[in-house]
Order: sequence, then structure tokens, then C-alpha cells
Amino acid sequence: MTNCLRQFRLLFLILACSVGAASAQTQVPLLQYADDFAALGKVAAARNLPVMLVFTRPGCPYCARAKKNHLEPLSASPGYGSQVIIREIEAPNDLIPLRDFNGNQTTHGEFARKYAVQAVPTVIVVNAQGEPLADAIVGLNVPDFYNLYLEQAIDAARLRLRAR
Repeated sequence: MTNCLRQFRLLFLILACSVGAASAQTQVPLLQYADDFAALGKVAAARNLPVMLVFTRPGCPYCARAKKNHLEPLSASPGYGSQVIIREIEAPNDLIPLRDFNGNQTTHGEFARKYAVQAVPTVIVVNAQGEPLADAIVGLNVPDFYNLYLEQAIDAARLRLRAR
């Protein structure tokens, strides 16, 4: 009976480890907060990539859902994650420092006002100089099509970058 109990414990331990490993593999990294668009713009220009600005607000349930279900998986996907640089900006926050695309010191809040962000989540895809390349995606009105909207914005931005 003791041998059977040991085998059961060993089997349970193996199952627990495999479940833990599987859940660790499916963990998607969080979006990175914006801090230096001047430096990021140089990287984007060198790699000819667009930059996706994701404007959010803490406590916004739509922002949390957009990030968790769409934007974070998109940034981790092999298909689109390597085709765009994604950064999060807290739209109402005037305390988080940020260097804009021109190298000027600003805050997340001031940066959001520069792009006339009034509702969150708002996604704007820009070039290495911060100029919009596609229509802004405002809100999370149709979650079923949100990935499609994001992919279309990335594709349109990449097309415009290639055309230059």
C-alpha cells in the first residue's frame, strides 16, 4: 500500500508540474510603458517599423480587456509582434515622464493631449517621427473585430512606410 501511495504522489507531482509549465508557457507579457520615443523612433526607423501608441487609463475596464484579450497577445504573436513596436501611454497621467519623438521632455498626459486623445482605449499607429500612418482606433465597441482593426492599422502603416 505504501508503494502505491508513493506512485500516486509521484504521478500527482508530475501532473502538477506539467500543468504549471503549460500555464507558464501561455503567459503573455504585459505591454511596455512608453518612456523614450526619441530612442524608440531611431529603432523604428532603422528597422522600418511602425510604432503603435496604446492610450489607456488605470481602472478602465475596456482598456484592461483590450490589453489582455487583444494587444498583449498581438505583441507576443510571431505574425504581428515583429511587425510593430507597441508602447502604452497612460492618457490622463501628468506624473509619468516621457521623451517625445522630438526628444523633448513631457509626460504621458501631455503626450496624449498632443494626439487629441479624449477616449480610451485609443490606438494610433505612427512612423518613427510620430506622424500617424492609419486611422485611430477609438474604444472597444466591437470586441469581435478588434483584432481585425489592429491588424488592418498595422498593415496600412507598413504599406505607407514601404511606399516612402
